[in-house]
Amino acid sequence: MTLSPSLADRPTAKYRLDSPLKIDIQSAAFKRDPFPTFRAMQAAGPVIPVKLPLLGRAWATTTHEATLAMVKDNDLFVQEGRHAGKATGAVGGMQWWMPRSLRPLTNSMLLRDEPDHRRLRKLVDRAFARRDVLAMRGGIEKIADRLLDDLAGRETVDLAADYARRLPMAVICDLLGVPDEDREAFSTWTRSALTMKSAFGLFRAMGSLDKMIGYMRDLIAQSRIAPRPGLIGELVRDEEDGDKLDESELLSMVALLLVAGFETTTHLIGDSIVALEQNPEQKAWLLADPADRMERAVEELARYSSPVQSTKPRYVARDADFFGQSLHRGDLIIAYLAAANADPAQFDRPDMLALDRFPNPHLVFSSGIHFCLGMQLARVEAQSAIGRLYARYPTLSIPPPDQIAWIEQFGLRGVKSLPARLDPLPARLAA
Repeated sequence: MTLSPSLADRPTAKYRLDSPLKIDIQSAAFKRDPFPTFRAMQAAGPVIPVKLPLLGRAWATTTHEATLAMVKDNDLFVQEGRHAGKATGAVGGMQWWMPRSLRPLTNSMLLRDEPDHRRLRKLVDRAFARRDVLAMRGGIEKIADRLLDDLAGRETVDLAADYARRLPMAVICDLLGVPDEDREAFSTWTRSALTMKSAFGLFRAMGSLDKMIGYMRDLIAQSRIAPRPGLIGELVRDEEDGDKLDESELLSMVALLLVAGFETTTHLIGDSIVALEQNPEQKAWLLADPADRMERAVEELARYSSPVQSTKPRYVARDADFFGQSLHRGDLIIAYLAAANADPAQFDRPDMLALDRFPNPHLVFSSGIHFCLGMQLARVEAQSAIGRLYARYPTLSIPPPDQIAWIEQFGLRGVKSLPARLDPLPARLAA
């Protein structure tokens, strides 16, 4: 396989952060076909200045090499502003308008540097280690089958709302220990809280956020009184070397697990269905032997779709030259994972879906100390969701590309809805 020369080795213009490039990385048109934009970003350089919604001016990496270097350098790129000359406790991208009631969410290990990150990660890793994620496959497939049963007999369905969202929500509620009777309300609050895309949207979502945080506080309090099943109860009980999570840390950890276990997997499933339906020859290759091919296929579907498009912003800890750009202490920078996953220096013909691609060193789940905690669970959920869907409805159909509505939210790629016509196998109908 012949790859293009490293884009990082090409001469690049010198930029200033106060002169961001005008690049569309949020609109529905971009989400529909992002690859031309990725090529333009990479042509501009491995590190470029952009203007981001909510965050303002920031640097963004565009190549696999620069992105991997950034996420692995925890000395130069830090989460906490106090390590980059900012106000004590400031976290990358958090603005002055952040409501006080949401401040506990900034205690997430995703937004902490060492040694705090290591302490928090160790505690949650211990709870996760008790579970064999691969052994969860059977239960996840049963959830998928139950959801597909609900779709039977309907002429058209919304695979985003009725399947791609409901499956990971059911899985994460099981994992956290959310009681069955509370799941509908919990799901409603979560969807509202996670669809905000502006400062105004944040304030509109405040009611749902307050209810969700209040509910999580109640679950934590109940778990302190009496043992409860699920990760929330285990995190309350766990102690490592005399260390426990306080309430603020518990709230942020539960919120992180919720986001990692729900939103990203939702979009991975929905985006994968779109990619398969728009690439029928690849879909046919997968369905010819799904048991043997599904694992590799989901890795490529994840790379091609890149549902999580960027990392959280970090601060530059000191003045430094990084891939040809002069970065200054206190600058914001993001690793643009989706562009890295479309880098021709790393992937042959990156704008093509190749389900048998190997090796596939994508950065969908990031890398370094902040790599995605739930990546193995996300993989199993996507494999199960896609496998069970096409086992029952191999000839389903969705609208043409120009009729699919994409969310216009920075950092995520996913569909607003996914109308589909289901055409089950005759054997299924007879059964």
